[in-house]
Amino acid sequence: MKKYEFLYKVMFSDCDPAKIVFYPKYFQWFDIATQKMFNQAGLEWSKFWPENDLAGLPIVDASATFKGPARMDDELIIESWIAKCREKIFVVNHRIIKNGAVIVEGKEVRACVKQDKSSEKGIKAVPLPEEAVRMLTK
Repeated sequence: MKKYEFLYKVMFSDCDPAKIVFYPKYFQWFDIATQKMFNQAGLEWSKFWPENDLAGLPIVDASATFKGPARMDDELIIESWIAKCREKIFVVNHRIIKNGAVIVEGKEVRACVKQDKSSEKGIKAVPLPEEAVRMLTK
């Protein structure tokens, strides 16, 4: 399993009045980490989506377990990896680490979709391109 990391310093705007990170921010960071993971693998979304005729990689489920707080000015490591790749969905796991300890574990379940005008939703799920899976996981 290939892991990707990026560093983040908690800003005041990430926090509630007690200067503790407001929990929805973690989900925003997961989303950013997933895009950074694709970018680091050489699959920048601004090119990858049009080259593969994709409408996007929407989140269909997300969850997190909070084990400890992060506060303003904390320096965090956000670690992400593809945990599973099934037919038309893939799972991205995330860990947020502060001072060597995991403070949040999270997961996004994402679909790979193309536009489909014949569908009521306007999109249809398709497999993530095999080359992308290889680049993200090897």
